[in-house]
Amino acid sequence: MIENQIFINFHYRMAATDVKNTVPHMDMDRGGAFDFSNCIRNQAMCKMGAKAPRLTSTGTTIVAAAYKGGLVMGADSRATAGNIIADKHCEKVHKLTESIYACGAGTAADLDQVTKMLSGNLRLMELNTGRKARVITALRQAKQHLFNYQGYIGAYLLIGGVDPTGPHLYMCSANGTTMAFPFTAQGSGSYAAITILERDFKPDMTKEEAESLVQRALQAGMHGDNASGNSLNLVIIEPNETVFKGPIVPDFCKRPEPNDLTYKFQAGATKVLKHKTYKYDVVESMDVSH
Repeated sequence: MIENQIFINFHYRMAATDVKNTVPHMDMDRGGAFDFSNCIRNQAMCKMGAKAPRLTSTGTTIVAAAYKGGLVMGADSRATAGNIIADKHCEKVHKLTESIYACGAGTAADLDQVTKMLSGNLRLMELNTGRKARVITALRQAKQHLFNYQGYIGAYLLIGGVDPTGPHLYMCSANGTTMAFPFTAQGSGSYAAITILERDFKPDMTKEEAESLVQRALQAGMHGDNASGNSLNLVIIEPNETVFKGPIVPDFCKRPEPNDLTYKFQAGATKVLKHKTYKYDVVESMDVSH
């Protein structure tokens, strides 16, 4: 067993050395915005025959940023099914409590069920304890639930809010991995959105500056990603007030000119060849035991 481990480590070091000699030089210790230290590792593992890490396209742009005393969160409203726009008015900003919200990327049905479960559990906890729920409580319930399913629930969340300890923002991936951020973005449009956040974010911003920053980041993600768009929604969370704004339609999402023809056909325009009625019962259930 020890000999096999030594053999694998030796071949990994050899593969990593070969990759370092063939790829352009990258300064791993500078920057602070992004970490590229795993690039050499991934390429070396691929050279040894391992599969490359799988990337998941979530088809969304969600953004959040903290400011002095509060938090701004936002999302676009486009839901896709492959390369088809399935819903132009999908609600991706989910209310968990009066002062805690979650923005979701991933599978729309999973996000609806997970946020409903979190909202119900947090409300029951508030009624039992007589105290307002904290943001870290919502995060812990989400990460424990998602970790149990090892990523098979397609819910990528930004959970944020304001509690007695101040404003908090967390990212929670589908496999239960969590991190705290002063600002972040998720979804397939996050690459464009994060460039705006990295450039313009500053600590202790005013509410107006944070709202403008999140809106510009969302517009960048919507403009640069085909799976994001249509309109955006914002929520501004403060200790004593929560304000929801939207839908806001950017100029590049507005139709430049009206349709020449109407596509509403009169009843009876298409001949019905066969008609059959099916009777069925609808049963809904949701597991809230976690």
